[in-house]
Amino acid sequence: MNQGKHVFLSNRLNWDFPAEETHNGIPLSNGTLGALLWGGGQQLRITINRADYWDHRGGMAFSEEATYENLKRWLQAGNETRMRQVFEASNLSGPEDPPRPTRLPMGRVDVGLPPDMEVIAGGLDMLDGQAEIELSGVAGEGELQAVIVPNQPVLAISVSGIESGDVNTILCPPQYPEVIEHFQQYGFPECQLFDEDGFAGWVQECPGEPAMCVGCLRAGTQQNAEIFITSVYGDTPQQAIQNAREILTKAAQTGYQHLARQTAAWWRDWWDRTAAINLPDRELELLYYLGIYKLAGLSPPGSPAATLQGPWIEEYHMPPWGGDYHFNVNVQECYWPALAANHPETLMPLVQLLDRWQPKLREYATRFTGIEDGLQLPHAVDDRCTCMGGFWTGTVDHASTAWTGQLLWLYYRHTADLDFLREIAYPFLKAAMRVYQAMLEDTGGHWHLPLGVSPEFGGSESSAWGANASYQLAAIHFLCRALTQASELLEVDEAEREYWQDVDRRLPAASTDPEGGQIYLWADQPLNESHRHHSHLAGIYPFDTLGYGAGGQHEHLVRESLGNLTLRGMGAWSGWCVPWAAILFARTGNGGMAELLLQIYRRVFMNQGYASLHDTAFPGFTVMGGRGTIMQIEAALGAAAALLEMLLHTRGGVLHSFPALPANWPDVSFQSIRAEGAFLCSAEMNGSRCGTVTVHSEAGQTLRLANPWPDQSVQVMTDSDDTCQVLSGAVLPIKTEPGQTLTIKPY
Repeated sequence: MNQGKHVFLSNRLNWDFPAEETHNGIPLSNGTLGALLWGGGQQLRITINRADYWDHRGGMAFSEEATYENLKRWLQAGNETRMRQVFEASNLSGPEDPPRPTRLPMGRVDVGLPPDMEVIAGGLDMLDGQAEIELSGVAGEGELQAVIVPNQPVLAISVSGIESGDVNTILCPPQYPEVIEHFQQYGFPECQLFDEDGFAGWVQECPGEPAMCVGCLRAGTQQNAEIFITSVYGDTPQQAIQNAREILTKAAQTGYQHLARQTAAWWRDWWDRTAAINLPDRELELLYYLGIYKLAGLSPPGSPAATLQGPWIEEYHMPPWGGDYHFNVNVQECYWPALAANHPETLMPLVQLLDRWQPKLREYATRFTGIEDGLQLPHAVDDRCTCMGGFWTGTVDHASTAWTGQLLWLYYRHTADLDFLREIAYPFLKAAMRVYQAMLEDTGGHWHLPLGVSPEFGGSESSAWGANASYQLAAIHFLCRALTQASELLEVDEAEREYWQDVDRRLPAASTDPEGGQIYLWADQPLNESHRHHSHLAGIYPFDTLGYGAGGQHEHLVRESLGNLTLRGMGAWSGWCVPWAAILFARTGNGGMAELLLQIYRRVFMNQGYASLHDTAFPGFTVMGGRGTIMQIEAALGAAAALLEMLLHTRGGVLHSFPALPANWPDVSFQSIRAEGAFLCSAEMNGSRCGTVTVHSEAGQTLRLANPWPDQSVQVMTDSDDTCQVLSGAVLPIKTEPGQTLTIKPY
């Protein structure tokens, strides 16, 4: 690994101990098994969970009446009762079943220290993926080290400086009142504890699910304790215990040091492939590296796709919102930094999940619109794509499908993988557009969407809808443009391409006020209050369907709409929407505001354990201030994405370097940021002036680069020959060859 590439990672990230809450703990994960190390004094607490630990009972099945035409009719007639009966009811629950699926809390395995020894400090070595806990006592110093092994459900712990017999493990299956009440109400048998000659743990059964075993095995020497913890499943409790024993016996035979070396090798390879950034603001640089660290623990290949909390579900209550998949921003935000940070492989768990869901997505589309070749994704589902129910505006929000499809499109755009486009992205986008096609009406002069929602505006009130919702319009424009490009590349569907182009041409870009000065949520509905979901501005980001900057068609509209966002304020914002707002301002060149928003996120929506919060860490900043212990993971990833957007992004097909730097960042650099077109880009800013820009072209596509030196000509040199090309203008079109590296400087 190039040790100089990631300067930030050369130092351990220190943690405050005692850490008195679960999400103040040090996070470890391999994407499937997760752990949080917290506590203090004589007891280090280790909360564990698995990203695939579900109770699948409950949820919503759609009746034949759950159609788009019925929805329109009932809403227009004010028949709220019938609408809710059909589009909200959790009707898959039996009398003893929970109303909807949910992730499950798992519990803890705590490490008890002798009375004269205590935890005094801790930290995370992100470079090696290792937690390090410092111990101190009358007899001397000690250290606890812990890793979660890649591709194995094993947490390995080494405790040195204390005699092995003085280190205890304490089994803590779920014991908090809210969890116990839920388990008793919905038919969970009591957990079964076991202790068999140093191998201990418990088994928790759940009706209709495999038995889950948490197992713990002690090993090591008299002077060095080693502890191995796992969570695995079995068809029966006995089989789950046996599976745990086999996994832990193998881990103990391998030993902590070897497992730690395996883990460090995985992490160093991860960082070697990661885009590097160097900022003058170390707190914001932390947000980037911490976000990419959490991405590695959230969605590496072979793991479940990203949910609201990933593998870090707390043990003290049932997870908020079931810890499910939310597709009206939360899942997407988890993946926002993945491509630019040069980890496209982390989208594969989501790609594979969507593939498994295809029959259900097709069933939902057929039920809703009557077509046979569409796909429709409700906004909140479990890992089997069962709709959670209870929120009609999310149930019918088809932009969730388009937004999820955009991740597939962007994967293609960043990798130029034509097979992926042909086999995965294009069919998904085409099927998503078929549902919109069934919903759109041609008024003669314009295409019109008679019913749409804007996520969370109006909650689930019966009035929370309107015609030509700007969020839905942006999603449709994105689909039309992506499908047009894809069909041309693949040389297919010429007749349908004409339809997509016609919709793109005659569908309004957004709903606006009568003077066209502000983007409305839908027709006749302005943004008239503080609102955390910026979906009406999705034409700026994520969908990039509005033209602005340098006299763009929508320059005034975008500027005034962001002004109204500022006017309405942040009083109802939650954590995940702050990085999104930072990206909106970065996309419009306002680096100072993007920086400020990320500083607000760091100060207000992160706790002392660097966990991203749904509500504020302290009251007063927003009305979302009463539940400071709710961790949601997506904001940590969104903040990393916002920093990448400030350094490099593609807008309107043009790559912009340093598009949104605040004035107090005169010296900045980045290496190997992945951009649309399968380009790996590096550049530096010295004294507020761009130096050399280096672009490696993986696929030989044409680079359209916004001139980093607008008042100068530019020289382009390649590593394949000695020629020097001189270009000028606001946008530089540069042809490339596969594997070629360009060096771009002012002439």
